[in-house]
Amino acid sequence: MNTVEILAVIIIVGVVLVWRISWLATRVHRATTRAERTWAVLDAALVGRAQLAAELVMMRSIDPATALLVLDAAVATLDPDLCQRQRELTESDLSHVLDAVDPMLPARPSELDMERARASMYRRLHNDAVSTALALRRRHTVRIFRLARRSVEPRPFEMAEGTFCTLMACPPDSLEGSTSSLTAVMVREAEN
Repeated sequence: MNTVEILAVIIIVGVVLVWRISWLATRVHRATTRAERTWAVLDAALVGRAQLAAELVMMRSIDPATALLVLDAAVATLDPDLCQRQRELTESDLSHVLDAVDPMLPARPSELDMERARASMYRRLHNDAVSTALALRRRHTVRIFRLARRSVEPRPFEMAEGTFCTLMACPPDSLEGSTSSLTAVMVREAEN
C-alpha cells in the first residue's frame, strides 16, 4: 500500500466515524425530545384527571366526607410548585382516594374512568420513552463524546395506578412525607 491508499482509507474511516457519531447524537436528541413530549401529554392527562376528580364534589348524592377526601387529593395534585417526587406522591394519593371512594359513588362517572385509563396509558408511554433515552445516554460513545450534554436527563414518572387499595386508619404522626392532610393512609392490598 502506498501513501495515497493509506490516506484514502484513513479519510474513509474518519468519515464513517463522524457519520456514526452524528447519527448517534441525533438519536439521543430525538429520544430526549420524545420523552419531553410524552411528559407534556402525561401532565395534561394528569391535570384533566385531577379536574374531573374535583368535579365529583359537585355531585348531589356524594356525602361531605367523601367530597372532602376527593377535593383535598385533587387540589394537592394541581399545585404548580411541586417537584417531580412530590407530584408522584400526590398523584398516587389521588389514585388511592379515587379507588377508596369508587364504591361509595352512586353512579360511576365514565369520564373519570376514561381519564384515569388515559393517564395510565400516557404514563407507560412516557416511561418507555424515558427508558429508551436513558439507554442511549448510557452508551460509552455518548458519554465519551458528551453527546447529550445540552439536554436535561429525563426521569420516569412513578405513581400508583390505583386499582386495588384499602383505607387503613393510622395515627397522624405516621403520615410524615405525605403531601395531603388526609387522616388515613391508603395502602395497596397484596394480590393473593
